[in-house]
Amino acid sequence: MDVIEKLNKLRLERNMSVYRLAELSGLNQSTLANTFSRGTVPSIRNLEIICNTLGITLAQFFTEEENTVPLTPREKEFFENYKKLPPPLQEAVENIVNTMASSGKS
Repeated sequence: MDVIEKLNKLRLERNMSVYRLAELSGLNQSTLANTFSRGTVPSIRNLEIICNTLGITLAQFFTEEENTVPLTPREKEFFENYKKLPPPLQEAVENIVNTMASSGKS
């Protein structure tokens, strides 16, 4: 996998300039310019920040499947909040969502 090529593809799919990516991610514009123009592979931490800004997780970035779906900001917020819950509450949320999803089926 070519990390720079994949980052560039994701960035362009979102119609995001390097400047805008820097602005949204909080990373230095020259750092990102080096990544995209000189092919400097970002650190894992910076890669995670870039991925989060692009709406995907680091795990999704490294998944080879083309059918991964980026999370919307709302979905991302939901999962971040879910991860903060203790396991019994996570299970309760799962039960509620499963019940609601199955009752909504025709």
